[in-house]
Amino acid sequence: PGEQGRWSLCPAGAGRKQYNLHFINTPTQLSNAIGDTPPIIDKYGLIYVIDEDMAAVKADPEKAVPLVIRANVYDCVDLLLTSEWDDDDFTNFQMSKVNIHPHFFQFDNQASDGVISGFSYDQSMRSYRQFDKKMKDGHHVGMPVPMNAKLLKATKPGDKTIEIEMAHHSTPYHVGADIMVGIEVPNGKDARWITSISPDPSKGFAKDHKYKITFSEGMTHAHKAGQIVSTEFVRYRWWVDVDVGLVFWHDHAFGATTWPHGGIGSTIVEPWGSTYHDPKTGEQIRSGVVADIHGTEPFAYGRNGSFRELVAQLHDTVPHTAQLVTAGNPPGLSRENAIAAGQSISFQMPSTMLEVAFPHLNGGTHTSGGGFNFRAASLSARLKNNPDPSKLFSSKVHGEPATPMLRAYLGDNMVFRILHGMMNETHTWVVSGHGFRPERYDPQSRVTNALHIGIAERYDLATTAGGYQQMAGDYMYYDGRTSHLSEGSWGIIRVHDKLQKDLMPLPGNEKPRKSAKQLCPKGAPVKNFSVVAVNTALKFNPNTEDEIEVDFERKLQLANADAKIFALEGEMAKAAADGRRPHPLTLRANIGECVKIKLTNRLKKGNASLHANNIAFDPLDSQGINVGNNPGDQTVKPGKSKVYTFYAHPDYNINGALLWDFGNLTGNVRDGLYGGIIIGPKGSVYRDPETGKDISLGNSWKADVIIDKSYPENQKLENYRDFALYFQDEDNILGTSFMPYLQNVAGLTGVNYRLEPWTYREDEGCELGNMFTACVAADSDPATPTLKAHAGDRVMVNIFGAHNEQNQMFNMDGHQWRRHLNQEGSDMIDVEEFGGGEYIQAFVNAGGTYSNPGTYLWLNARTPYQQAGQWGYFKVLPAGERSILPLGGAAPTGGKTASKELGDDVLSMNK
Repeated sequence: PGEQGRWSLCPAGAGRKQYNLHFINTPTQLSNAIGDTPPIIDKYGLIYVIDEDMAAVKADPEKAVPLVIRANVYDCVDLLLTSEWDDDDFTNFQMSKVNIHPHFFQFDNQASDGVISGFSYDQSMRSYRQFDKKMKDGHHVGMPVPMNAKLLKATKPGDKTIEIEMAHHSTPYHVGADIMVGIEVPNGKDARWITSISPDPSKGFAKDHKYKITFSEGMTHAHKAGQIVSTEFVRYRWWVDVDVGLVFWHDHAFGATTWPHGGIGSTIVEPWGSTYHDPKTGEQIRSGVVADIHGTEPFAYGRNGSFRELVAQLHDTVPHTAQLVTAGNPPGLSRENAIAAGQSISFQMPSTMLEVAFPHLNGGTHTSGGGFNFRAASLSARLKNNPDPSKLFSSKVHGEPATPMLRAYLGDNMVFRILHGMMNETHTWVVSGHGFRPERYDPQSRVTNALHIGIAERYDLATTAGGYQQMAGDYMYYDGRTSHLSEGSWGIIRVHDKLQKDLMPLPGNEKPRKSAKQLCPKGAPVKNFSVVAVNTALKFNPNTEDEIEVDFERKLQLANADAKIFALEGEMAKAAADGRRPHPLTLRANIGECVKIKLTNRLKKGNASLHANNIAFDPLDSQGINVGNNPGDQTVKPGKSKVYTFYAHPDYNINGALLWDFGNLTGNVRDGLYGGIIIGPKGSVYRDPETGKDISLGNSWKADVIIDKSYPENQKLENYRDFALYFQDEDNILGTSFMPYLQNVAGLTGVNYRLEPWTYREDEGCELGNMFTACVAADSDPATPTLKAHAGDRVMVNIFGAHNEQNQMFNMDGHQWRRHLNQEGSDMIDVEEFGGGEYIQAFVNAGGTYSNPGTYLWLNARTPYQQAGQWGYFKVLPAGERSILPLGGAAPTGGKTASKELGDDVLSMNK
């Protein structure tokens, strides 16, 4: 064992990494105390630890996190796994077994897969410290006592014999077996083959359970009397032959029980020759979710050398961080009954829970329990500590979050290793102020701040500390799914521009640079917008009731009397006079432009702000979030104004910046305080597709983009139609294992504050066979936005996850688009997933491959949401049809241009 070469998985000369792992049952602290809310502790935590960390982890629940180890490209990794998880009645049914199943690497599936399938050998083990067993009627319950023993006499290095006493009721060892002496001793264990046993157990078991064993060779270490001898260990071997980044592994014996208590882990594949260091001391380390990686090799496109690393293992189905839900449930449901309703062997509910911070989250008695690396910073606990929602993320008010913090110096390379570790839902990962390529080695990959991630999926995301703006400060990373954000799935990236005593500089960036003095480059064109946050009731479909009962007395909501929106100054009065219904605020800017938005808060109560993704900003002034230790207040009090400045950095390219309010994130965004800044090609002019009016400084969900080909980078671009669709939902229970399965969506659901439910259309005489036709006599088009283009036009559809509990699927019937806009050879897709806080884009040819005129559908491909009304028309018109202007030609003369000040635009707020 351990050899390399022609008979081994690993070639001769490969690097070596040896990890001795224990699976232990130990209390795990998932959150810090906040005010009078005590810390959340799972008394039955089940995690993997390395030998040398076991004592410290057992002594301090704050150190108990799912294990992260590392290996370099061309390393041969040997793992020795043992378990301390004893048999019990309530987690493993008196038959504890555990193993490790990796999702990548090269390995021998008969010995290192972990999963015992087909004729593969057993690759799991039982507890080495269990010496007795629950009995019933003279027989053991579940599995028998593991083959464990204790040394009767001390031994010294070189000894080839030991004297042991077997656990009573256990089966003795046999000649040819390999056993481990001192199995519980960190870096002091010996595995040896048995050559003889006295007395011979094949002729009858010793009545006193005592045996003398001889090995084929002497032992390396000294051992004390009383140390444990056992067969309960497994050796795995992995060959790391390529940079695959984060590799997920987990228990595959009792996963449904072990995972919710921490039974997962990761191995990070680092570039060849890397060393791993504690960011505070610079000392080399062997485990941990935060590390400095020192090296010289490439790790992403255009990046090589050393970097800061954060491993974020996203999860759900961890009952200790779950929160109670009241909206959408029968009135009078007690807290005790709500907690009891979720109880199961694999989901062991705590005795008490906080209410979810997003009060309108709809359905189910509780959320599923999210966090990063089994750490959470509950928004509910923070609101209980200080009810001001504008200070939710402030460390000055609530202390630092319990989630991992990544600290860096301005200009440091950073890599986020993202894993969806478990176990039932999809999530979104959002990093404020930092762009990354989802495909890290591809220069044509899109650049974004947010992406969705599914079960067991992983990403390796490289960026630069301080973002494209190169400005120091506290930035925020978070899960855009509302329930998990409430539970505490968020954290801080702290970027310094001065040396800190407790943060070692990275090789190659020993003298941190200073923050940029200004966000926008000198000479950048400036666009100014005056925006207001206002209260206004919203009706998502003027022809329906305000509520439609769906199933289990739950209700689909089509009206919000407490709604709030962003709008341009003076816009609401004109819209009211014209009878126009608002769309979410949609501003437009071009690559390389500076965008200044003066936000005036005209809400009846509460602060408001603007936070934008996929665009550069100063984190100390225009992040729109009071996060960490950043100074001042970045939100706006009622009656006050603030100017937010953004820069459409060229590396973000043609993109969309989702706008959210963080003055009251838990209520205002759901109520409509969201919008977007759509970034077009350099120098573009935006016109109304019906009137031809210049709306470059307007607010419109639809526009024609007129390309300025005087810029060399625009030579191959053509004019195109541009549309913005904002999806929102809040159903917490749809798609879960609630019995009987729910079939319909409840809560406030819509697209651009609009909805066209099937139920309403059925009441108007439509049938399933003609549901998408003009079967409602009162209106030929649905209430949702109707997109229009001429056959053969290029069309960009901007899709925003405006406020979402669940991930959704955007589909455009009969049309395909590139997954990455500028990637040659990109996958062509006709449906794409997105979630809360995420932006995706579909750039299509109107009418599909053959430019066929006709009425097509855009929709949410998840059928219940489609039935709820998230669908609409894409009308591809013949070239001569004049309800919209043709795309060809330059911008109209005599109208307003982007260089003129904002005037009296009548903006297209209707559908």
